[in-house]
Amino acid sequence: MAATPPRSLLLGTVLTAMFMAILDVFIVNVASPSIQSDLHAPPAAIQWIVAGYVLAYAVTLITGGRIGDAIGRRRAFRLGMALFTAASAACCAAPTSTTLIAARVAQGLGAALMQPQVLSIIQVEFAAHERPRAFAILGGVIGIASIAGQIVGGALIALAGWRAVFAINLPVGVATILIAGRVLPESRAEQARRLDLPGVALLTAALLLVVTPVVEGREAGWPWWVPVALAAAVPVGALFVRHERALARAGGAPLVDLDLFTLRPFVTGTLVVLAFWAAVPVYFVGLAQYLQRGEGLSAIVSGLVFTPLAVAFFATSLIAPRLAARVGGPQRVIALGALVTVAGALSVSALLLLHQDAAALPTAPLLVGLAVMGAGNGLVMPGALAHVLRDVPVASAGSASGVLTTTQQTAAALGYAIGGTLFFGIATDAPTPGDFSDALAALGFWAAAGALIAAAITLPRRREARQMHGNSQALSPSGR
Repeated sequence: MAATPPRSLLLGTVLTAMFMAILDVFIVNVASPSIQSDLHAPPAAIQWIVAGYVLAYAVTLITGGRIGDAIGRRRAFRLGMALFTAASAACCAAPTSTTLIAARVAQGLGAALMQPQVLSIIQVEFAAHERPRAFAILGGVIGIASIAGQIVGGALIALAGWRAVFAINLPVGVATILIAGRVLPESRAEQARRLDLPGVALLTAALLLVVTPVVEGREAGWPWWVPVALAAAVPVGALFVRHERALARAGGAPLVDLDLFTLRPFVTGTLVVLAFWAAVPVYFVGLAQYLQRGEGLSAIVSGLVFTPLAVAFFATSLIAPRLAARVGGPQRVIALGALVTVAGALSVSALLLLHQDAAALPTAPLLVGLAVMGAGNGLVMPGALAHVLRDVPVASAGSASGVLTTTQQTAAALGYAIGGTLFFGIATDAPTPGDFSDALAALGFWAAAGALIAAAITLPRRREARQMHGNSQALSPSGR
């Protein structure tokens, strides 16, 4: 019993960092109109205030995970949090849009250093039977942070202006650094004492060639360099894989442990993350646009519409591990959650299409549909995280965590590009409320398609899950 509070504090400390990193992806979407007005920023600068964080964050996550393996995960966590906090202070004090963009890039780098350590620390410090619960809480935190950006951002802006969305990070960041120094054990991968710098350069180049056109393509009107950059990513990525294999054969410590891709749970779980994160997070961005621009709601009121979704998400994320134990494994829960997400997204889309007059849209069915969608999300996200890392050796925790979080952010960026093009292609420069309704309905179909693919990836594994469940029953002394 005496060990419980410190372990709870350990989990709470690392999850605070995860919450902050994810929150700052979304909170600026709410603050961007106020930033643009106050700093007299052009639209391109506003785009880079959002994209600078995402780019820096996405392309350095794998490197951040491996740095933790090399120098120590607690040290990397605290350094990342210190950089994130200092950059938040710079954002808060930024006098121009240019300095704000630079500070946002630094924020992204800090988040990329601290976030992979969260997954690694859970993987290393928690026993196998403890991880599902820890990942369930982690999944809930990720979902709440994604949704809370609308609520927290709107409230902070109303109370103290846009700079408050960055100032809130300062006391939380300082407290987390101090607490982490006391409660987080130090751990590292002995074989990863030296960072694979050529691998860092090649992987960073490959990810930039993918993420930059994905993030910037829609705003730039899909210019010629977008397909050129995406095509160039293929040979650069091939060079990276070749280098990693050669380094592993020579007995070195590659940036990415390619043996991870021989683990079936890692591969299928990563594919689930790719499909689901490319389709679902953009829906929440479209929902905020629909509520604020289509329905004319304030940032605070539109944030409150997200509340049933957030509550349902958090509730199902907590019961997901218990449900997995009853139905035969996390992959069944992932499939169930994905299908529930499909049902919620399609029900809201049907409601929007049946009520073209936005003023007549029934509120209660809309909130119920969003709650169903949130419940499905809560079943998918924790299960997907646990499934990806299920068979990963402790020595490869940093590499696996980096690959997983990079997949999440790259998939989300891809979803914003495709889903944003779909949404704003319908809600054009002078949209009517009906246009926003149609645009959100289209995003609902996009979210449902991604969730359906995620379900299809996991459904073929039901026989294996049943066999695993049967084996666990046979090994149980009671046979129950």
